[in-house]
Amino acid sequence: MSNGKRKLEPEPCDSSPLRVRGFLDLEYTRPGTAPPNCTFSWPEPLKDLERVHSALNLVFTFCCTRKHVITTLDSIKSTVESHIGRTLTAQDVAAVAAIRPDAINFSYANEASLRLDIKGSERDTIFKHNPPKAVTSQGPPTDLSVGGVTGLSNLVSAPGVGCRESDRDVLFFEFTDGDPKPHGEKKQARRQSRRAGRVGQHNLTMPAFNPTDLRLLIERRNRKFRESLSAFIDQCSAENVDPVKSLNERALLFIPQRPAHVETDSQDVAASTIIGGCPKRMPIRDIIIDLKECPWYSGQIVPDGHRVFEPQEAVYGDLEFLLSQNVVNALYNAKGIVRLYSHQADALNHLHSGSHVVVSTSTSSGKSLIYQLPILHTLEQDTSSRAMFIFPTKALAQDQKRSLRELLSYMPGLEDVRVETFDGDTPFSERVAIRENASVIFTNPDMLHITILPTEERWRTFFQSLKYVVGM
Repeated sequence: MSNGKRKLEPEPCDSSPLRVRGFLDLEYTRPGTAPPNCTFSWPEPLKDLERVHSALNLVFTFCCTRKHVITTLDSIKSTVESHIGRTLTAQDVAAVAAIRPDAINFSYANEASLRLDIKGSERDTIFKHNPPKAVTSQGPPTDLSVGGVTGLSNLVSAPGVGCRESDRDVLFFEFTDGDPKPHGEKKQARRQSRRAGRVGQHNLTMPAFNPTDLRLLIERRNRKFRESLSAFIDQCSAENVDPVKSLNERALLFIPQRPAHVETDSQDVAASTIIGGCPKRMPIRDIIIDLKECPWYSGQIVPDGHRVFEPQEAVYGDLEFLLSQNVVNALYNAKGIVRLYSHQADALNHLHSGSHVVVSTSTSSGKSLIYQLPILHTLEQDTSSRAMFIFPTKALAQDQKRSLRELLSYMPGLEDVRVETFDGDTPFSERVAIRENASVIFTNPDMLHITILPTEERWRTFFQSLKYVVGM
């Protein structure tokens, strides 16, 4: 230590356990020193709480620069304890969250979902700052399951990633007031645009972070925490209550409760079957009332931000052509549909006449039916017809594939039509069979441009029979 500064050096960081001494030149305000506008002195437990916040702040900010690190309580606990010199408990973190509920999230989260989010964030960051190396259909498998090229597809095979054992709830901690931004983001983007014609001439590198920006972010969080804690102490003194006791009671509201799960058989999960009935959905009016009663709510819904629209009568339309009885039966048996909305009928009439169609309607308005019915109609007439769906996310593609397969299952003669996914997760051993035998393929923009179009001669038979292309 010299001149109030401490030289901190980075260490390799992985998911468990985290060991970090630091990574910045930081100027510390002495922990527990009340800000100038504080009227009352701080009790020792609250000074200790500030040290806990400072350590959490430092460790979390470090982890933000390592996109693959999930900041669970277990992963950061030992590192924070080395800073505060004692055991870190969930009660400590809950007390920190109670002082700044608007800027801290401390809750249970599904570990598998967190790993997918971290992987997706890592993919997006690398793709944004580093164009990929030249990729061909003969190259190594890349992560094109959602979009973007990472070269990090082997992350799936890392221990604990993508395993059933990781599908559990963990205590997750994060600051929600902003993440550090990579250094020179705009300048690097301009440099990459100039290199657009020279893709593949440089290596993939992780984005760098400006230490000054990180230091300022840490100091800003520490300053706001001191101000909030000081205001809390002043309020307790004005109300003649013990601030330590009051904070302990308040912190109990911020200790996360582990969510209850229904145990299901693995085969049922794989088949996407629902065990039992779905709970009744709360009206949106009740949801908003519950939100406003939450302890962290502080006017996030702006004035006039909540509007109520009266329900409108459905407007139906008629087709200018006849659907086969098999299609009509499939619609009724699979979805209970007996009439089409006006926008559906209008779009289907234009498609039947050979026009291209762009549909823009609200969510759950029946857009899927607009492209499913023409495909069913065409496959009835010619089973060699092909269709391609281009969706940006796996979740959307899987949902639409399930819906289309459900309709086909009610179509006599079309039950065995192959509807397949062709993305970065598709095994190489299955890709040829899918290309040659599938009638409907679900893919994404990256897979289309990097794998399918560059090998057009292999897809020529498929393209020659292609009747419909659906993009979202």
